[in-house]
Amino acid sequence: MKYVLLFFSISIFFHKCVPQQNKPEVETELTSTKDANWTLEKEHEHLQNRNDSTTWDNAQFLTDLEARNILPPNKPFEVGVFPTPSFALLGEKSFGGVGTFGINGDGDEKHIQDKIILYNSFFVGMSDITKPFVGDENERVFFQIILLTNFVDTANYTHQQKLAFSRNHPDYMGQGQYKTQQNTIQYVAFLRPNQDSYAIINMRLFNLKQGRTILIAPQKDGSLRSMQIDSPPLTSAQIDQYTDKLLKQKEVEDFFTYHGNI
Repeated sequence: MKYVLLFFSISIFFHKCVPQQNKPEVETELTSTKDANWTLEKEHEHLQNRNDSTTWDNAQFLTDLEARNILPPNKPFEVGVFPTPSFALLGEKSFGGVGTFGINGDGDEKHIQDKIILYNSFFVGMSDITKPFVGDENERVFFQIILLTNFVDTANYTHQQKLAFSRNHPDYMGQGQYKTQQNTIQYVAFLRPNQDSYAIINMRLFNLKQGRTILIAPQKDGSLRSMQIDSPPLTSAQIDQYTDKLLKQKEVEDFFTYHGNI
């Protein structure tokens, strides 16, 4: 079963069906802070607001405190409850949501020969701040992990966790974990308002401007192999079809069927 999970500023989690979007997306890169929606001055002002209790969104803070006792533990980082400045201080249209899209592995997993493939992704919605990154679409994926695995728990889903997180607005991040029979794969990815974007997977750092799709193949000896793919601009509605096409490429097939893989 494919899943889409959005994380918005007031409510904690809800599911949303994302319509198919076939319109091509144009990638726009910021070349200087002069023309950017996000500047060093805004960065400094936002830091001051973080330290100023009069700017904090107390209603959101109380909601997060209550949710702490409801949400299951998440990996790799425990989610702390910090007071945060009101999102509206950055503009009424500064926040467009952040979410996660992928497959659970209960019949919707991908296959290359006899290998099992799972994936997850994180995306941001359109806002005044994210528009240079999102372009002409309603949202855009900023990270995808595609994993070779030999373990899927269809009863309790202990083989994976994932979380999209908005409380660092206008920075957006997500984290997650996969378990195989031999390994635990943990990852964190984030997108900054100036479009800098990075991911960490088991302490390997990836600059996502060099490619937003990361392939991971655990090895029989306990080590890992990675391949970074410079994927085209994608929405969450497009990424499943893109993944199907990617897995048919010979280089990717060879990567996932290497004799040293699990």
